[in-house]
Amino acid sequence: MSDFMPSQEQISAAFEFAGLPVPAERLAENHTTYAETLALIRKASTPGLGETVPALGFKAHWD
Repeated sequence: MSDFMPSQEQISAAFEFAGLPVPAERLAENHTTYAETLALIRKASTPGLGETVPALGFKAHWD
């Protein structure tokens, strides 16, 4: 399996999907941290189940 390193556009799309607006400047400043975190999540995903959605994409509420 090759190392996965998401692009800035992919990270932006993940935040957008989760409804978490992140300014472009902040995304650029923290790209390495966000990319490494998403890469770690992907690496820890259970083989055979396909890719699992990171927790940031989970929209739960108690209402």
